[in-house]
Amino acid sequence: MNKLLLSTSLLLLAQFSFAGHHEAGEMVGKTVIGHEISDDGVTLNIHAGDLATVEIWVNYLNAHNDRDLAAIGNADAEDFKGWAPNGLVIDGPAAHAAFLKEWFATSNPKWEYKYGIANDVSAEDGSIQQWVTSGVKVTDSDGGEEVISHQIVDARIENGKVKMLLVYARADTAEK
Repeated sequence: MNKLLLSTSLLLLAQFSFAGHHEAGEMVGKTVIGHEISDDGVTLNIHAGDLATVEIWVNYLNAHNDRDLAAIGNADAEDFKGWAPNGLVIDGPAAHAAFLKEWFATSNPKWEYKYGIANDVSAEDGSIQQWVTSGVKVTDSDGGEEVISHQIVDARIENGKVKMLLVYARADTAEK
């Protein structure tokens, strides 16, 4: 009986030793949910991310709905950059504030949060980039007529700030 107990204990100990093994640079305890191909053609793992980044993103959208340019400016990273679906590139928090100020004055955009997915990309240098991929319904007005678009936004979050926005849009084509 003692030999059986000793043998079982050794087998369990060996199993735990193998289960704890990870390659250098491999994230421990993170689930790989996909891949990104870098500009250099390198496949990077995408892992399930920290849900706190989704909260940052939702608060950021709420600040837009509240027309709170101060809160938006505080949430933008110093090196903020955004790419709009029409090809416009907004470079820096001041340019972002100016863009939004004009948009708010000439239209009435409203963002409706639909979903957010926190994801982390393991960069080639070993650093982690935090992203939120989000679905948003945007209701706007164009010449007094309501226009709805459905957007996918990739928001890069760095040190609790919005560093980058990549916005893709599809016009709502529902018949009226």
